[in-house]
Amino acid sequence: MANLHKLDRLVGSTVMAYRFALTSIFSGALFVLLLCSLHLLQPEFDPTWRFISEYALGDFGWMMHLAFGLLALAQISVAITIFPYIRTVTGYIGLVILGISAIGVIIAGIFVTDPISVSPDDATFSGSMHSTGAMLDYTPVAALLISLDGG
Repeated sequence: MANLHKLDRLVGSTVMAYRFALTSIFSGALFVLLLCSLHLLQPEFDPTWRFISEYALGDFGWMMHLAFGLLALAQISVAITIFPYIRTVTGYIGLVILGISAIGVIIAGIFVTDPISVSPDDATFSGSMHSTGAMLDYTPVAALLISLDGG
């Protein structure tokens, strides 16, 4: 009976991890799809020298806000999915950084950036908050630390 209970818990946690993994895949893919759509809908924004956040300033700003939300959802879902498999301090530090990155993306998604032509001294509250959120996004560092975990 005890083994059956353990099996039920294992199957339940596997199903939950599977759902979070799918959520991460789909939300990440939708983020990329929205961003590509914005490149097509607003060709005046040249992504080679402008931040993608500036798409929020145009007619399709809602799409950029949604994209940021999807990116944060992907980050959170990845963290939840891989949490049980992390075994080292390095991996846990990577998870914490991934969580901080998700918070930063949420902040950046809530607050609209200022145009690139606005100097830091003339930044609005919203622009300053957006910049703060963007500065918290260290997803590549988190990915590196998590990959070094080897779990």
